[in-house]
Amino acid sequence: MSIEKELINRCREGDGGAFSELVEPYLNSAYRTAFVILKSKEHAEDALQNALINAYTAIMEHKEIRNFKPWFHRLVYSRSIDIVRKLVGLRMISIEEDSSVFTDPASVSIQGNLERKEQNEQILQSILALKPEQRIPIFLFYYHDLSIAEISKLLGENENTIKTRMTRGRKKLAGLLNFNHNVLEVSWK
Repeated sequence: MSIEKELINRCREGDGGAFSELVEPYLNSAYRTAFVILKSKEHAEDALQNALINAYTAIMEHKEIRNFKPWFHRLVYSRSIDIVRKLVGLRMISIEEDSSVFTDPASVSIQGNLERKEQNEQILQSILALKPEQRIPIFLFYYHDLSIAEISKLLGENENTIKTRMTRGRKKLAGLLNFNHNVLEVSWK
């Protein structure tokens, strides 16, 4: 039995810490996914909280969860899209300029590199400037190391559609960042 399955079973048996143990490894990446979609710390936190509630409820209702990580990320994506729909209906989308939410404390060296930080911020701001249909697959591919097949399944889109959107998004990024498009070329996973 996998560790995830074991934690799900422990959660169903009333182990209060099992749910935290199950979701903890995915919280940072789930939050970043929500932030990329929503461009707001507060809305990303709401989407993540809603996804956590939905995940806990699904576990306690004994719904079948085959692979928790992609299932949970799909849940975060769905809750984020729910908030986008609500906000678009209310015309209240706010864009926050703070990209510091992407900083992974474990990857920051003591000495740091200001130039690299500025370059990373420029890249993130450029990604955030893309249309959502380009921004989301690019973010999932490069920041979450998901394959095209996984992104396709997660977003409910055809693999070729994902590839096309990523190619167009990379071309736009190359223009925004004044890079040669070939620098951004990758082989599809």
